Amino acid sequence: MTTANVLEAARSRIARIFDHFDRVVVSVSGGKDSQVAFCLALDEARRRGRTIEAFFLDQEAEYAGTVAVIEWIMRQPNVDPRWLQVPLRMTNATSFEHVWMHAWGPGEEWMRPKSSLAIHEMPGAPDRFYDFFPWYEKQATTPTAFIVGLRSRESLTRWRAVATNAGFRGWTWSTKAAHEGSFRFYPVFDWNVGDVWKYLADERIPYNRIYDRMFMLRGGNDRTMRVSFLVHEQSFRAVTALQELEPETYAALVKRLRGVHAAALYADEGAMFSARSLPKAFPTWKAYRDHLLDTTPGEMTARYRKRFAKMPDDDATCKEQVRQILTNDWENNVPIRRVSADKLRALWWDRL
Repeated sequence: MTTANVLEAARSRIARIFDHFDRVVVSVSGGKDSQVAFCLALDEARRRGRTIEAFFLDQEAEYAGTVAVIEWIMRQPNVDPRWLQVPLRMTNATSFEHVWMHAWGPGEEWMRPKSSLAIHEMPGAPDRFYDFFPWYEKQATTPTAFIVGLRSRESLTRWRAVATNAGFRGWTWSTKAAHEGSFRFYPVFDWNVGDVWKYLADERIPYNRIYDRMFMLRGGNDRTMRVSFLVHEQSFRAVTALQELEPETYAALVKRLRGVHAAALYADEGAMFSARSLPKAFPTWKAYRDHLLDTTPGEMTARYRKRFAKMPDDDATCKEQVRQILTNDWENNVPIRRVSADKLRALWWDRL
């Protein structure tokens, strides 16, 4: 589809959402995709004289550029801010000893002050990131449309989430939410990255300036220009460039959390945090895995042993298990992949 067509389709989808739901919540992350979804929904709300809720679950270890664009969002007319700065336990992939970052933990020294625009307490809320969203959805007292700026081209998992579980009225760009009568909607699911940047430029919409710095440093690889919590299992390599991108954020993160400086030095080298190549001292990935299980500090190795005992001991699986140990993924947030990356890409493109 052309850019004009995906834009028209997204506007039409959002108008249909407003036709059926009195309460509309847009989940924002500070990233470019959620910024597009938010601005499209805000335009429709203003045309109808309505208000939307902007929901952001602040994980504390965020780019300063993210905080700036979130503040812009929360100050917009026709927006009811739902900027949540509440205690969360976030996994830390950079240390075997300091396995948690207790974001906004009571009595702890935070990376930055809390915002006056944010909600600082939410009684009964879970303190885990992924558990928080279904809990928040269940708090709805009326049927609610939760708009998410997800694009299916980013991964096969995201494509499956959108296309295979049709929710509201069979719309293939929607799924059921945790609250009965509420649904999640993905109005920009068919956009590509060029569509996103063209819309932001054409409409002169503020965006997260960390993207500009990422582009100047590493070029325009969309898969490396990601905005998220800085030290979990899928994003901790961001700290290797953080000193150049946002030195103040880097200094605050090093002070806040153990392991960050080591990850900044070595996360891209494949020695401490990666299973790219088998160390010469070990004949097989199984031998290397067993060595790590015997020598890795902390109480989480018992969880690895219990999980790995249910899996085969072939070298490909053991290599994936090594990856989990090295990135401190004791929660299995990035599960063992049983299909090669090349095959996953082939499956993905076959469905487009």
